[in-house]
Amino acid sequence: MLALDIEVFRRQLVVAVALDVGPGERFALFGPSGAGKTTVLETVAGLVEPSRGSVVLDGRVLWSERGPRVPYWDREVALVRQDPAVFPHLSVRDNLVYTGSRADRSALERLVAALDLGSLLDARPSSLSGGQARRVALARALAAPYRAVLLDEPYTGLDATLRRTVTGLVADEASARGAPVVLVSHELAESQAFADRVGVIDGGRLLQVAAPREVVLRPASRRVAELVGYRGFVPHAGGILGIHPERVRLGSQAAAGVVLSGTVTGCRPAGAGFEVDVAVGRAELTCRLDREPGVPGSEVELTAVDPPTFGPDGRLIVRTAVPRP
Repeated sequence: MLALDIEVFRRQLVVAVALDVGPGERFALFGPSGAGKTTVLETVAGLVEPSRGSVVLDGRVLWSERGPRVPYWDREVALVRQDPAVFPHLSVRDNLVYTGSRADRSALERLVAALDLGSLLDARPSSLSGGQARRVALARALAAPYRAVLLDEPYTGLDATLRRTVTGLVADEASARGAPVVLVSHELAESQAFADRVGVIDGGRLLQVAAPREVVLRPASRRVAELVGYRGFVPHAGGILGIHPERVRLGSQAAAGVVLSGTVTGCRPAGAGFEVDVAVGRAELTCRLDREPGVPGSEVELTAVDPPTFGPDGRLIVRTAVPRP
């Protein structure tokens, strides 16, 4: 298990996070740029020293205010950063076995096959694309001894198929070793696809930790709702309804949620359907519908399906069971 309770002072931000990640668990830190996500990873890895707190991995104290303070090279943590940091003077093969006798050769063979690196083993990093270099860095990290895996935006430069491959690969390798995995990402779909739990972070603080669907269906605050994609907030019955674009139906269906009346202000093709802007009183919302509701200026009735309601302080005030898929 990875357990951290840290406070780190950065230039214009104090990152204060308390978090436990279980053996073999996949945890995603999701939030906007500058929220403190990478700082958390770097603190666990030993590249940044906190101002207070502790970092404990498998019962071993890696850092505490009164010691010990284990250096980064002795933490048994696999870190894959945004910059893949492959060694330019070494071939791909030599990069992969850089850890020497500490590398798990059988794991390395599996990783080379799964990440389609076989044809690149004799290549130099200067000839690799960004996505290829990331795959090399990931294979190198997962072949080394580790007790935790830290992934900092690892999918940049990878297509959708490779993203799914990498997600499954990391899950299998980490689960086999019982290692906790922490991913940081500013993309919600990426975080949800990867994680057992998602932590929403903003301004250096964890705002909510929950199952991947729950952070969307039951955001703990209006700020969390904004971060996970809500595109409208409508006053209703003493509170503020959060309207998610994908949780809106055309027409009046009171049994499914809250019926809203408004005026179409814009409509654009979006995938197989349409993205529609609607004015509801003074509020503006955006929703995705399977058909056009009418031209701009048309009156329309919409049903917000089981919307969360927030109080004056921005916190969730209505909490019901998360709907099943």
